[in-house]
Amino acid sequence: MKVAKSTTKSVHKYNASLSRREAGLLAGWERERRVSVTTADIRKAVGATIARDVASRLVAKKVLERVAQGKYLIRPLRTQSRPTTVSAAVQTAILLQGEPYYLSGLWAMTFHRLTEQQYVSVLDAFVDRRHPGRRLGSARLVFHRVSAERLQYGVVAVDIEGMQVRISDPERTVLDLLDLPALAGGAREALVMAKQVLLKLDLAKLVEYAGRGARNSTCQRLGVLLERSGMAPRRLAELHRRVAKTKSVLSMDPGAPRKGTFNRRWSVVENDR
Repeated sequence: MKVAKSTTKSVHKYNASLSRREAGLLAGWERERRVSVTTADIRKAVGATIARDVASRLVAKKVLERVAQGKYLIRPLRTQSRPTTVSAAVQTAILLQGEPYYLSGLWAMTFHRLTEQQYVSVLDAFVDRRHPGRRLGSARLVFHRVSAERLQYGVVAVDIEGMQVRISDPERTVLDLLDLPALAGGAREALVMAKQVLLKLDLAKLVEYAGRGARNSTCQRLGVLLERSGMAPRRLAELHRRVAKTKSVLSMDPGAPRKGTFNRRWSVVENDR
């Protein structure tokens, strides 16, 4: 899969010579095609006594970048003589190594070419435990805590700069925008984006994902959108069962006047037309 170009990267330049040991470590990691390394990896290679000192020197020489406690990004030997760039997505993948997560939101819309806009200033990471937000270069990393089960579907691993990064697939990306419209800047913006790309998506997947974990309000609005697209009622039956007992009457656009046709099947006022 091709990667959307991003300007949200950190830039570094090597400015110190490497010792034989340091060059050997980096050469070995490069042969293994490693993108990141941990303190435990360094300890295994050089011994516990000097592992911290070796890591500190490599960070000082800008051939390792500390992403989190005990986690480092590797700068390949071949780039020593010139500036190197690493995307915020890769830095996030290193930060979250060893735990379930995925990236979604507008960044994922750009990655999947579901929009012509280049959204690279904010990365939305979905995780199952609390993390403080942080900056990665010029990008802002925002965490959203969800149940562990919701991290198990609609997620794909893609290669970005040699690192495996977990991101939402196109259908999960759009569903996340409808479920958490603040990711798109508001409910109206999320709805507009969903309408624009709906026919580019696998609608069966969209229904499946919504049935597994989306909010009832999302299922109601999605049901209206899919009904308008011409999807057969039998293919929407499972989604409808999710909301059949709801007593909530929603507006398609919560920020617009509540005027329009009332869709009884989905209990939604179609005020977005």
